[in-house]
Amino acid sequence: MTGIVLGMARAFGEALAVQMVIGNAPHIPHSLFESTSTLTSVITLSMGNTVMGSMQNNVLWTLAFILMLMTFVFVFIVRRLERRAQR
Repeated sequence: MTGIVLGMARAFGEALAVQMVIGNAPHIPHSLFESTSTLTSVITLSMGNTVMGSMQNNVLWTLAFILMLMTFVFVFIVRRLERRAQR
């Protein structure tokens, strides 16, 4: 179970492989078979084109914060699974 959770956490952080599989299209998909974009690729591709303090820059920093929170959730889940396994 820990391996599955760590694999999911790795998939969220691993942008290049996921980006190549899902097509990196900058729109909201309406189906599982349409192209989309990862949070990491949106942040890295757009950050250089924004002005500090602008709405777009603030949105990108918020996306980075959400990505960090998702990583913390996965780490928390792994820690809970480890404690449960040690009992």
